This record gives sequence, C-alpha cells and structure tokens, in this order.
Amino acid sequence: MPPVGAGLAAEAGTALRVMLVDDSPERAVMVEECLWAAGFEVVLVIPSAAGLLFQIEKSRPDVVLMELESPDRDVLESLAIVNHHNPTPVLMFTQEGDPDYIRQAVSAGISTYLMGGINPAQVRPVIDVAIAQFRVFQALRDELHSTRVQLEERKLIEQAKGLLMAHKNIGEDEAHRLLTKLAMDANQRLPVVAKTVLATLSHQGKRKD
Repeated sequence: MPPVGAGLAAEAGTALRVMLVDDSPERAVMVEECLWAAGFEVVLVIPSAAGLLFQIEKSRPDVVLMELESPDRDVLESLAIVNHHNPTPVLMFTQEGDPDYIRQAVSAGISTYLMGGINPAQVRPVIDVAIAQFRVFQALRDELHSTRVQLEERKLIEQAKGLLMAHKNIGEDEAHRLLTKLAMDANQRLPVVAKTVLATLSHQGKRKD
C-alpha cells in the first residue's frame, strides 16, 4: 500500500500539510487562519473541486479539508481515485444529506463526513479524529489485503503440489518437500516457486496434448 502522508509527517515531527477546498471565500480565510494557529501548514486553498486530482497530486497534502455547499458526483470519483492510489485523510463538510450520497462518500474514502459548516475553533480536534479514523481504516485495509495475498499464495502452492503429484506420481507430503527444496535451492519464496512450477508443468502438459 502507498505510505500515509499524515503518518510520515507526524513521525517526522513536522506540521501536517493541509489542503483546503472551500467555496466560501470569507469562511476560507477564517478557517485558514485557524489552521495556521492550530499548528498546521496550509499548502493550498482553492474555491472549488475543479481539477481536484491535479491539485492533490501537485500539493501532496497530508490532509484534505473540504467544505462545499453542493458537491457533485465528480468530486467523489476523484476522491475514490485518490483513495486507491495515494490514500489521504479527507474531511468533508456539506449540506448534502442524501443517504445515498453519504454512502458513496464513505465508499470513496472520505474519513469524516459532517453535516453543516466548519467551526473554525474546532478544526484541530476534528482533524485529529479524522486522522485517527483514517489510520484505523488503513490498518484494516492493509490487513484485508495481506489476508487476500496469503490466500492466493496458498492456492498457488496447493495447485503446484497437485500438478507435481500427478506429474511425478508422488504423494502430497513428498510434493510439498519437493516444492520446499526447490524454493531453498533457488533462494525464493515458496509461492514464487509454486507459480513457476505451475507455469512449467502446465506448458509441458499443453505440449503433450
């Protein structure tokens, strides 16, 4: 998974970099002042979500803080792409109370979705909570990814053992020992060797046919 910018910034002891998206110029000024006062570094302030992907890629913020009166679906599509390629804590403040939109917002990777406007005085604790929620979600996401990889690797190993058993007319234990020896001799992980065995024996089987 991509590294989490917020975690890296915190570990380095540097100020978190915040990108502010606010369609109210007057409110944006107040929020930006509060962010600086709370110890954040405001790297960018923009009045709309137009070009959001480009702006996030360009400024590489640790946190994205958004307040839009009527965010459209394109915003969520952009955030979903960000969440997939470079997960970043995103806080959205909006008047949009449609349950379907909220569900899509959460699916897009928004860490905190709040109805109503930003209270500039409370911006620090709100961001702290969002980052905590983001880290918990990322830990679960990494754990799920790791579990899926392990299952795929086990599947490869079992398939390779099955082919070895059929090809060499040996039992399961002997097939496993053979795979282990091949992995040790090649100084490779067992799943990597299993994948090679599958490709080799499958190709040989096709040639015989």
